[in-house]
Amino acid sequence: MFIGKKQYDKLLQSVESVVEEKSRAVSRGVEESSRRLAEIDQNIGQLKTAVQKHDMAIEDLLDEWADKDLQEDSFRKQMQDCEQSENLLLELFEAYQEQFWNVSRFAGKKDETWSAQMALMEQKLEQCRQLCGISIIEECGIEVNYNLHEVIEAVDTTEQDKDRLIAGIIDWGYLYKGNVKRKAKVIAYHVVNVETAES
Repeated sequence: MFIGKKQYDKLLQSVESVVEEKSRAVSRGVEESSRRLAEIDQNIGQLKTAVQKHDMAIEDLLDEWADKDLQEDSFRKQMQDCEQSENLLLELFEAYQEQFWNVSRFAGKKDETWSAQMALMEQKLEQCRQLCGISIIEECGIEVNYNLHEVIEAVDTTEQDKDRLIAGIIDWGYLYKGNVKRKAKVIAYHVVNVETAES
């Protein structure tokens, strides 16, 4: 089929118009895609920055935890050293107190001057013990407390009001910061019936 020049020009214009429209649509699509790609690139960049910051924060946190672990280890070591020193000092105190107890009980009874001197030393020692949180268990006439006392010997008595009271201290005990470190060894009264005591 043969078409004339006018029809050809009209057809060509129509094709050009369609091509131009399609070209504009493609250009708009390309521009939109470019814009979206730019936004995606920007978002990826922000995401990378956020991930890097997150990674740096995690590294900082891990470093901080490592420092805290080191500090805890150091603190634990210091605590062990303190406990060891405390135990050694308590052993020294026990050895010293044992000697002082024996001297004051036996030598002090033979010489009044020595006994008075021992009483002054005991006052001074009591002040030091209180400052260290140490209380000596050596009181007579109080009721037996099995948390504080170990009854080694019982003395029979007919006096009802003396039952379970401490008659004497065989060996001293002590509390350290409210905890019993050594029970006192004691003699305690034990009530017996008058008939039983006489027979």
